[in-house]
Amino acid sequence: MARKVSSLEEQLDRLAELRAQQPSPERQADVAKYLAGKMNLVAAKAARIAGEWLAAELTPELVAAFDRFMVKPETTDKRCAAKIEILKALCKLEYSSPSVFRRALQHVQMEPTWGGSVDTAAEVRALGAMGLAQTDYPEALEEIVPLLLDRERDARIGAVRAVAASGLPGGALLLRLKALSGDEPEVLGECFAALLRAAPTESLEFVAKFLDHREEAVAEAAALALGDSRLESAFAALRDASQRLHAHALRRTLLLAIALLRRETAIDYLLDLVENGESQISADAVAALAMYKDDPNLQARLDRARQTRSSQP
Repeated sequence: MARKVSSLEEQLDRLAELRAQQPSPERQADVAKYLAGKMNLVAAKAARIAGEWLAAELTPELVAAFDRFMVKPETTDKRCAAKIEILKALCKLEYSSPSVFRRALQHVQMEPTWGGSVDTAAEVRALGAMGLAQTDYPEALEEIVPLLLDRERDARIGAVRAVAASGLPGGALLLRLKALSGDEPEVLGECFAALLRAAPTESLEFVAKFLDHREEAVAEAAALALGDSRLESAFAALRDASQRLHAHALRRTLLLAIALLRRETAIDYLLDLVENGESQISADAVAALAMYKDDPNLQARLDRARQTRSSQP
């Protein structure tokens, strides 16, 4: 047993050395050798290197390794370590054949855990969806759609990202339907962000309506998606919501979202709150502006606003 652990450590150490070097045909041949091995952790690290090197020459070895670790996967590839890295590499290499991704999209891997079993393949399915979305497979969207209802949150998030990445007609409508149907805030946040990227003008009002959602976590997800969009037109929606919604945690998130816009009008608004807002609102505006701590000009403006506030009667 000790010798096997040593062998694993030696192979991982050798791969670490390869990873630190520039790719060459000889080094790619070494990586191919490790991809062909039986140890899933070794193959996983080799696949990561192939992706980082953008070594399209290793695509056949990556596909062969994926097929191999799909045989008795609960024992040959625990926690899907190899398959996940292989799929990441194939996505980076923009592998165009749909067969691997279609298999990944359907893969469920139940492994024993304390008191039962757990599905360890959620990320495999998510990566399968993303890879399939990158191909020209004509029925990609139809095969990805069921994953939007997967029982695992990470798989559903992957499906949302894949639908957005596909750019296919109807994708935005699917994401709207998913948002309206409800899900965990993390999944809905991905929907909001994807919609604002794919169709910003058409989606802003739709996403902004969720700022009034009865679940505060969903409203916060919408706020952060609007902030991350950096759309100038998102400022008014976030500002108005911050003025009419009084739950402290939500208002604090709305001010952070305004800061995330990185727009001069948004910064001016937050500085005005620092100077003239109620004490708690002023403190929240200061906290929102903390993301600019490395900007000396903004910090000088913030200091002036705080000094002006302290000098007021």
